[in-house]
Amino acid sequence: MRNTPSIDMEEDEIICTCFHIRESTIRSHIAKNNVTQVKDITLACEAGGNCGSCHILIQLFIEQNKPIKILEQSSKLKNSTSKNNKKGFWRKLLTNS
Repeated sequence: MRNTPSIDMEEDEIICTCFHIRESTIRSHIAKNNVTQVKDITLACEAGGNCGSCHILIQLFIEQNKPIKILEQSSKLKNSTSKNNKKGFWRKLLTNS
């Protein structure tokens, strides 16, 4: 029986064929550095620095990362707010007694 890759298996494809930069490398730079522009990726790992045909994919990855960052910021804000509310509650309770 022949070993064939599973259809569900995702591959770490080369996105920038000029410099052989893989999707995981690009996504990693975007996530770690909160990248908002293709040129920032080019500076970080050269992807998109030659023919430009991968710019649309890099921009797509950047756009896909935005909701993740918004959710992370929202979560931090909620945690901060809930801590402040607890302090306010105790302060109110102690000053009204």
